[in-house]
Amino acid sequence: MLKKLTLDNITTFQHAEFNLSKGINIIIGENSSGKSHVLKMAYSVATIWEQCGKEAWSKQLAKKIIGVFGIEGLLELRNHTTLLSTDIYKYSITSEFFVNHKSIESQQLSFVLNTQNKISINGSIPHAPLLNKPIFIPAKEVLSVFPNFISLYEKFALSFDETYYDLCKAIDNPLLKNPDQNLISKLENIMGGKIVFKGNQFYLQTENGEMNIFMVAEGWRKLGMLSYLIANDSLKENSILFWDEPETNLNPRLIKQLAAFLVELSQHNIQIIIATHNLFLMKYFDYLLKQPNNTIPAAFFSLVKTEKGVSVEQGERLNQLTTIAALEEELALYDQEQALMYSQW
Repeated sequence: MLKKLTLDNITTFQHAEFNLSKGINIIIGENSSGKSHVLKMAYSVATIWEQCGKEAWSKQLAKKIIGVFGIEGLLELRNHTTLLSTDIYKYSITSEFFVNHKSIESQQLSFVLNTQNKISINGSIPHAPLLNKPIFIPAKEVLSVFPNFISLYEKFALSFDETYYDLCKAIDNPLLKNPDQNLISKLENIMGGKIVFKGNQFYLQTENGEMNIFMVAEGWRKLGMLSYLIANDSLKENSILFWDEPETNLNPRLIKQLAAFLVELSQHNIQIIIATHNLFLMKYFDYLLKQPNNTIPAAFFSLVKTEKGVSVEQGERLNQLTTIAALEEELALYDQEQALMYSQW
């Protein structure tokens, strides 16, 4: 699980520090504030962590970062403000993860981006493995593009970043004989059926027959993918789930159901890290986490654009953040509506 992430002069950030909870983590902010960058950087490090210390692992980390961000080289990740400066800056990333070790709770990895797509390590190299591999769910659903995607991605230059390839490989794992049916059933009740894979194609199997995945609403496809990842043991206890804009193509009722399920998923020691700018989603998460019987730790992060780049505000609850762009826009719209209404009297 991710404990801490620090970015110095990376993309939109001159300096940003994220102290994450083991439960629910919500990163909010307007477009181009760097929400997805945070998820992708942490995910890139997490996927390569188990190779730390092996031959050429630092090259693999640089390659992974480039693939996950879908860029040509590491130089593209440097903060543009500092690039234009005459001063010398370090473009560095420090991550700290909880690890699987009998005497060590967590370990850090700190590195600097160099030219020619290389990285330099600061300090020691971590040696203890993570508790489990991470899962990254991009904003676009994947079940409909899954057939043959892995082989096509490995052979051709497709316009998808590597998170789609990684997710398809996770989906491709064989199903467990005895998965956690309690969790899966809750998703199947929402969809009204079960996701099955037959003849190189996904279907939603219902009491009235089977529906090709292309005939299924995209919101349900996302839930179906989640149930399938649980069923094949890709998403399990001590995993990290990164999800970029889970609310995309979901109506408010489905957003509520998804948020409630993710809160329950975190009760199974799965760390949830979400990037969103949807006010309804962040408010409903906050509502669920405020319940008297809730014991799940949480952290909210607001990415705020300033003249010096994007700054980070953090709180355990939404009302502890002083700047929420989506809320400010909603209040501004309310004021405009009221002014219009009174002007017509």
